[in-house]
Amino acid sequence: MTTSAPSRPLSSIRRRQAGLSLVELMVAIAIGLFLLAGITVLISQQSSARAELNKSSRQIESGRYAFTLLQDEIEHAGYYGLYGSALTVPTALPNPCATDKDSLDKALAMPLQGYDAPAAVPAPLSACLSDSDHVPGTDILVTRHLYTGDALATVATAVAGQAYVQTTPSSKITGLGPDPTPATPSVYTLVQKNGTTPASLWRYVQSIYFISPCNKFAAGATTCTAGADNGKPVPTLKRLEMTSAGGVPAFVMTPLVDGIQDMQLDYGVDGIGAGSPAAPFITAPVLADWPNVMAVQVSLLARNPEVSAGYSDKKAYSMGIAGSAGPFSDGYKRHVYTGTVRLINPSSRRE
Repeated sequence: MTTSAPSRPLSSIRRRQAGLSLVELMVAIAIGLFLLAGITVLISQQSSARAELNKSSRQIESGRYAFTLLQDEIEHAGYYGLYGSALTVPTALPNPCATDKDSLDKALAMPLQGYDAPAAVPAPLSACLSDSDHVPGTDILVTRHLYTGDALATVATAVAGQAYVQTTPSSKITGLGPDPTPATPSVYTLVQKNGTTPASLWRYVQSIYFISPCNKFAAGATTCTAGADNGKPVPTLKRLEMTSAGGVPAFVMTPLVDGIQDMQLDYGVDGIGAGSPAAPFITAPVLADWPNVMAVQVSLLARNPEVSAGYSDKKAYSMGIAGSAGPFSDGYKRHVYTGTVRLINPSSRRE
């Protein structure tokens, strides 16, 4: 005869399984805190990596966009509408700040005009570009061409104070705005082959590209100051463009791409009239060289908009013939964008 073990009351079993001991609770909390710390570190690292990726993406976009802007402008330099005859080279470098029609007409012979890394903005350019708006040691580029879009339908639609050039294959006339008064004979007297239809009228485009120490001026300021960009000035590629304001010629400054810290330009000069640049390139063409510049090597140094924690820039960046820039020993990451751009219009006329 077998005897079964006495069974425990159900209430006793339930009493022993209810709740956790203090040790078990502390272990559970420790494990939870460990997991929470790991998740926090992971999220922080992902956030930091994403922030760095955004900075790098913005820097890449800025560098490429700045190069594309300069490339387009250099390729358009020397476009004169229908006009295809030779231009007389002036006896002195044109004044980029001049807005009278005679000065503008003579300056057309210089599709490009540059200033090689000036420590201070030289005269007469200083009349429209102040030292405080230019980063010392960076190049300045002046480009000239006619508007590459459609010509004006009629002279009457011309804007007062804006410079225009009327062109035929053999002649050109530079003027400011429309006819002065109905009683005054038109300054734009050129006609097409039929002898009656006025020749095309194109807007004169003159731009000055430079590196500025800031993007947006401080409130109430008209130049770059320490208070620009909310107290953290960001170097920026800017443009001074000749336009019209209040019926008179004027220059308007436009920020183009922020984070562009340096610009160095090397010029390829055609010495034999073949339309191709000779080697080696040079940094400072003389007066007689400028009409013969057929290509430009552009070097742009772009930096991230913000510092990267724990990073120190120890690199040196090749900026063409000018040599290297850096190391800067700061927290900004940088990259150089370099390429050679052909002056399509002047070079194609010689081929």
